[in-house]
Amino acid sequence: MFLHEFLYEIKRVLRQKDELFWVLLFPMILGTMFYFAFSNINNASENFHTIPVAICRETDADSQIFTDVLNTLSEDDDTPLLDLTFTDWESAQKLLKDNKIRGIFTCGEDITLTCASSVSSGPNTTLSIEQSILESILRQYRTNTAVFTDIAMKNPGSLSSLISLMEEYPSYGKELNLTSGNMDGTIQYFFNLVAMACLFTCFSGSQIAVKNQANLSALGARKCVSPTNKFLSITAEFFSCLLAQFFCIAVNLCYLVYVLKTDFGTSLPLLLFTSFVGCMMGIGFGFFIGAIGRIKETIRMGIMVCSSMFCCFLSGLMVSDMRFLVEDFCPLLNRINPAVLISDSFLTLNIYGITSRYTGNLFSLLIIAFLFLIAGCILIRRKTYASL
Repeated sequence: MFLHEFLYEIKRVLRQKDELFWVLLFPMILGTMFYFAFSNINNASENFHTIPVAICRETDADSQIFTDVLNTLSEDDDTPLLDLTFTDWESAQKLLKDNKIRGIFTCGEDITLTCASSVSSGPNTTLSIEQSILESILRQYRTNTAVFTDIAMKNPGSLSSLISLMEEYPSYGKELNLTSGNMDGTIQYFFNLVAMACLFTCFSGSQIAVKNQANLSALGARKCVSPTNKFLSITAEFFSCLLAQFFCIAVNLCYLVYVLKTDFGTSLPLLLFTSFVGCMMGIGFGFFIGAIGRIKETIRMGIMVCSSMFCCFLSGLMVSDMRFLVEDFCPLLNRINPAVLISDSFLTLNIYGITSRYTGNLFSLLIIAFLFLIAGCILIRRKTYASL
């Protein structure tokens, strides 16, 4: 009988197109929109790009040393620091006005740098950073030139040792990676997206309670007069619903990881395991809502949608800083918000790996799911009806 109920419920879930849309298709559509919205943010504003500059040399100007320095900075095989254009002043000004270069080095009696204002440069979010780099190059050159000039006048014999010392570029530190995870700030939206999909399994969970109450569905009436043990039936339906909904979440994760190439910063099995626990919580929540009294279907759906989206809003799905605001004013809310617990589990796996924080989040999710299931069972147990 358990196997019969198990297989029957799987068929029912897979035939519910509205439930499959919210758990399977809607997260995929939203994830695709996130991909196109966020994929070029870091590429345009955070990742380093070669800086285009123009060099204007006045007639008979002694600027060969500075020109050699700039040529050296533009000879890197991977990502050179500078992209040099040697031209006259009028052409350089036109390039600067058209936002094709970030600055103009004028080499005359003195070396000067001319940069465009942020207003006339167009929508370029990295302009201030690139201009700061150019200013640092010029400042460093002037400083070194002044040092060499002063030493040449006071102690010419020490110039050779100074040049050797500056060519060594000693390193006094060691580069260490604190984490191998994805440090892109936009990844939190994908964490919350999967959390939302897990919460949307509540729609399927509510049907378990509805289909086992005679006053809410015709199928519930037939089950109440059948000799099948209600606890056995509900248990079979719960696990079959969990399996079917988890399959939808797994398809979503595979789509995000392998099709959209989203880097979650951890292995897929850990992502699936965390999502599995999240599905348990979502189905338990839906089961509890479905067991509450004689509520109209539209009202029940409204409660689940509003509750799920409100939890996702507080976790940062719509506003990235919302979770931190809640942490400042009401940290307890983050400890019981299932969307925060799921997304924070992904975040912890991404940055720290499996730690006590991760296991604590999963334990909290299991407790919340268990409480919802117990409360739902208490509400629908041993109900009697005057007539069916």
